Amino acid sequence: MPIPGPHVHRQLISAYEQAAARLESLRAQLSQVAAQRERLEDDRSDTLTKLAKYYLPDLTPESIQQTWAEIRPTMREILLRKEHRVHELDEELKDQNTIRNGQEADLDRLNERLDQAEQRQTEVADQVEKYLQEKSEFVDLSQRASMAEVALERAEANLDEVSQDAARKLPAYDEDKLFSYLKERKFGTSEYKHRGLNRSMDRWIGKLVNYREAKRSYDYLTNTPETMRKIIAEDRLALDTVLDELQRHRNEASDRFGLLAQIRAVEALQDERKSALTQLSATGQKCESIQAELNQFEDPQCDYYQEAISVFRGMLSRTESDQLRQEARRTPEITDDQIVASLRGVESEMDRTELASSRQQDQLQMGQQVHEAIGRLVQRFRASGFDRANSQFSDSLDVTGYLDRANSPADVDDVWQSIRRSQNWGPTTMDRITKVATHPMTQVMINAMAHAVAGALSEHARRAGGRTRSRRRW
Repeated sequence: MPIPGPHVHRQLISAYEQAAARLESLRAQLSQVAAQRERLEDDRSDTLTKLAKYYLPDLTPESIQQTWAEIRPTMREILLRKEHRVHELDEELKDQNTIRNGQEADLDRLNERLDQAEQRQTEVADQVEKYLQEKSEFVDLSQRASMAEVALERAEANLDEVSQDAARKLPAYDEDKLFSYLKERKFGTSEYKHRGLNRSMDRWIGKLVNYREAKRSYDYLTNTPETMRKIIAEDRLALDTVLDELQRHRNEASDRFGLLAQIRAVEALQDERKSALTQLSATGQKCESIQAELNQFEDPQCDYYQEAISVFRGMLSRTESDQLRQEARRTPEITDDQIVASLRGVESEMDRTELASSRQQDQLQMGQQVHEAIGRLVQRFRASGFDRANSQFSDSLDVTGYLDRANSPADVDDVWQSIRRSQNWGPTTMDRITKVATHPMTQVMINAMAHAVAGALSEHARRAGGRTRSRRRW
C-alpha cells in the first residue's frame, strides 16, 4: 500500500529532531570530558606546585643554593626584590614613626593650651553669672520667666488632657443620629427657623436626647482645645519676650567680661585638636599598614615565595617527564620520585582524555553536518511538493531506517535519491499539473472537459479550459 507524502514528511521531521537530540547528547558528553580535563589540569598544576615546593621549601639563600641550577638566577632575583621591598618598608616605617611622634607631641601641647583656655572660660563664665545674679532687673526677669514657664507647662498639660478627652468622646456625638439631626437644623440657636409641627417634633427629640446639655458638652469638647492653644501661643510669645530681655542682659555682661571671645578661643582650639587627631589617625593607619605588609614577609608562604613557586612550576611544566624522573633519581630521598610518578599518571590520563575529546569533536562535527543535510533534505522534499496529500511513495521506502544509519551528508543525499525513485503522483500527472495556480471552480471544469474526451483530445480540452479561465474570473 503506497505511503502518503504527509506521512513521509513527518518521518523526515522526526529524523531531523532526533539528529538534533544526538547533537545535544554529544555536546553533553564533550562537556563532561572538558570538566574531566579541567580537573586533570588542576591535578597536574597541584602536583607541579607540590614538586616545586619540595625543591624550594622557602625563599632563602640556602634553599635557592640547593635547588635546581637552571632556576637559581630567577629565584635570586625574586629574593633580591623581596629584600629590597623589606628595606623600603623599614625606611618608610621609620619616617612615619618620626612623623607620628611629632604629631603626638604637638597634640600634647595643644591639649595643654585647650585645658588652660577652658579653665579661663569657666572663670569668666563665673564672673558673668555672679554679675547677673547681683543685678535686680535680671533677677526680676528671671522670676517672671520661671512663673510663666510653670503656668505654660500646666496649660500644656491641661491642653493634652482636654484634647485626649475630646478625641475619646466626640465620635459618640457624631454617631448619634438624633443629636446630629438637631445640630444640623441649628436647633436651640437664633438660626433655627422651623415652626408648627416640625418645631414640636424637634423639641420632643431634644428632650429625648437631652440636647441642650449634650450640645454644651459638645461645644466645650470642640472649641476648648483650640481656645487653649491660642492662649498657650500668647503665653509663649510673652515668655519669649521675657527671655529675649534676659538674653540682652546676658550679652551685655558677656561683652563686659569678654566671655564670647573666650568661648571662640576655646572653639578654635577644639577645631585645631580635631584636625590634629585626624592627621594622627591617618599617620597611625599608615604605620599599621606598613607593619602588616612587613609581617606578611615573615610568613614563609608570602607573595614573593608564591611568585617563585609559580615560576618554578612553569619551568617544571615545560620539562619532559623523563628529565623530571632523572632529576628525582639524583636525590637520595624518594619523595620527589613519588611526586613525579604521580605526575606521570595524571599526564597519561590527560592524554587519554584528549584522545577521547578529539574523537567526540569529530563525531560532533559530523553529526552537525548530518543534521544540516537532513534539514536541507526536508526543504527539498517540501519544495518538490512531496509533502502534499496527492504525493505517494512505494511501501518499500524506509526513510527512518535510512536516516538512522546515515553517517555523513553523502548518506543523506543517497536517501534523497531513494525518495525520488519511490515517489509518484496520484491520480494522474496531468491532474496535478492542471491544479497549479487554478481556481477550484475552473479546475472542476477543466478536469470535466479532459475526462469527457479521449486520447490526444484530452490535452486539447485542458488548453481550451485554460483559455476560458483567461477570459473569465474563474
